[in-house]
Amino acid sequence: MNVKRFMMVGVVLTLVLGLLAAAGCTPSTSSSSSGTTESAAAFKGAPLVGAGATFPQPVYATWTQDFSKIEPNARINYQGIGSGGGVQQFTAKTVDFGASDVPLKKTEADKITAPYIEFPTCLGAIVVSYNLEGLSAPLKMDGKTVADIFLGKITKWNDPAIAALNPGVTLPADGIQVVHRADGSGTTANFTGWLKGQSPEWAGKVGADKSVQWPVGQGANGNAGVAAAMKQTKGSIGYMESQYAATTGLASCSIKAPDGSFVEPTTDAVSKAAESLSFPITETTNLLDSKTPGAYPISSTTYILVYKEQTDKDKAQTLVDFWTWALTKGQSELQTMNYAPLPEKVRTDALAQLGQVTVNGSAVTPSESAK
Repeated sequence: MNVKRFMMVGVVLTLVLGLLAAAGCTPSTSSSSSGTTESAAAFKGAPLVGAGATFPQPVYATWTQDFSKIEPNARINYQGIGSGGGVQQFTAKTVDFGASDVPLKKTEADKITAPYIEFPTCLGAIVVSYNLEGLSAPLKMDGKTVADIFLGKITKWNDPAIAALNPGVTLPADGIQVVHRADGSGTTANFTGWLKGQSPEWAGKVGADKSVQWPVGQGANGNAGVAAAMKQTKGSIGYMESQYAATTGLASCSIKAPDGSFVEPTTDAVSKAAESLSFPITETTNLLDSKTPGAYPISSTTYILVYKEQTDKDKAQTLVDFWTWALTKGQSELQTMNYAPLPEKVRTDALAQLGQVTVNGSAVTPSESAK
């Protein structure tokens, strides 16, 4: 009988302990109303869609992959369709953020019906690349010569103008095959903007814009498209962000700077060109032909467009978190991809722009994990 009593007590005790556990009386790691537990503090992110410039596409691909380790639900789908397409989709509100390698023009801004922010994310070099065999050192080029090539006035690699810039170099008599962008592109806007300042003839006949009427050459979409077309075309010349030239094995020219020196498109040379970059961003903001010694003449930055007033809380938090992380921790990854980080003052001002994002009137502050 005593044994039976003992067994009954054991059963009752087991039931009581089970009820206490179900009622939450045992330790738990679930979120609490105080919000102090780890799971309560960890925001998992939300899917986002962005579109625009191909110039920073390798950077954004790396950043989105790395950021997913912080917010695993932040599946950010960035479509490199060119700056022109990015501005159009942002204006139409079919994406969560737009991207452009040149600041918005007034005519573009006038079409946007809601308040927005615009801030740079990284720096890079627009290189004049070529596909020629047998040259051990980078070719030297100046603005007038490059303009004459893209105008169709210089058609042979051994032209006297190119030879004069490269004494002692044996140049082939091959014809020059020009490759340019076919889509609306911020890379094109910056490249043609540089040519406009180098050649009065270019300024009068072609000008500078995301899309221009090219005098000669074949077109390709995106930086990757230009690089691919050049890789398949012996004797070709084109322009692209330096990472695309590096990954496809295309050579890049040293470009004549305002002080007469020839500068290679290194990340250090791009950083020197960015010393003049500052807020507010206007349609004339650019890094071209910096007077800073050692600065690469065709340096560029790239911009993100975000609407200030958001309605989806999780998307707004992800936007703020991702771009906060990109402007802080993400900057340390840039040099491994042939890009350069923003100057500290510019990063601080860009973060201040993000501070203007709201959800239904309330400010969105970055999560601790994103800082």
